[in-house]
Amino acid sequence: MYTPYAKTRQSPIKILSLPTFAQVFDDWVVLRRSTSRGLSDQTGSVQRAMWMAFGAWCGRVGVHPAGLTVAELAAFLDSREGAVPASELTPRYAWRLLTLVDRVLRYWGAQEGWGRSLAAMELLASDFELQYANRESQDPRPEVLSPQQDQTLMAFLVASFGPAVAGAGLRWQDVRNRTGVALQRGAGLTPLELRLLQVSSVCVDADPVRGAWKVRVPATGSVQAHEAPVAKWARPIVAVWLQRRADELVQGDWLLPSTRTGKPWGKTSQFDSVAEVLEAADLMGFKGGSYLLRNTFAVRQLARPKVTPETVADWMGIDVREMTRYLGVLV
Repeated sequence: MYTPYAKTRQSPIKILSLPTFAQVFDDWVVLRRSTSRGLSDQTGSVQRAMWMAFGAWCGRVGVHPAGLTVAELAAFLDSREGAVPASELTPRYAWRLLTLVDRVLRYWGAQEGWGRSLAAMELLASDFELQYANRESQDPRPEVLSPQQDQTLMAFLVASFGPAVAGAGLRWQDVRNRTGVALQRGAGLTPLELRLLQVSSVCVDADPVRGAWKVRVPATGSVQAHEAPVAKWARPIVAVWLQRRADELVQGDWLLPSTRTGKPWGKTSQFDSVAEVLEAADLMGFKGGSYLLRNTFAVRQLARPKVTPETVADWMGIDVREMTRYLGVLV
């Protein structure tokens, strides 16, 4: 997607250490707080992780930020696709990453006398999809299941795992697939977050705020680590899967692996599994069903009278400002 058009130059011999990148980011945050609206703790943590990933890449490949080229920055973006065990370099995430690199390098260059690096802006200008990735006019209203469709899906899932059934007659892969759908709809997980879950991510306790069941979601690069409550109707489904997983002697730590040997679940396979489950529930014609489930979770939670946008944003691991697009669906 990101085709560089600038020639690569020889990097300076002196390569900066990762602590140097960390100090520059911290200084930039301090300056931002004194000159404009500062970053929230959540946004700051996410952006720091993004910047430090850039710093680690510079050290690994021998790039100095003072002479960063478009080709090198494009190579960095490519390196973010496929981070362990998987990551999805969406245009919006790439836009945010490039914009952050541009802002911090602008500050750094002014401090060190390098001048402003144009690599990020030139890369953005070279790709139409990136240019418009964060514009509201290019951000369509999230697609969600209607209340009737949502009830149909939940009834289908619950019926598959009731006490008298408990997934009987289903292949272990089918139980995994339906559990994945239940966790996305019942806990608001992204496809990547779902695939990153480990068995230890499922927590059962008596937390008075989060509820008795929750999943600990690891950081993904664009979202910080967070905890999400699991809906009551989805908990028996997760319990059935955990037992089935043990009965099938599935190896490894991934909660929802692709094989009995414990290989991680691939992006394409997981996306296809959502379509299969929706079709089995007689819900046809949905594209990107994996995000459809997360969107539906957000909108249904926001419709509850005692649940605030801040709470839902916390459950989903995102900035509360992103709840505007979901609130628009309610309106």
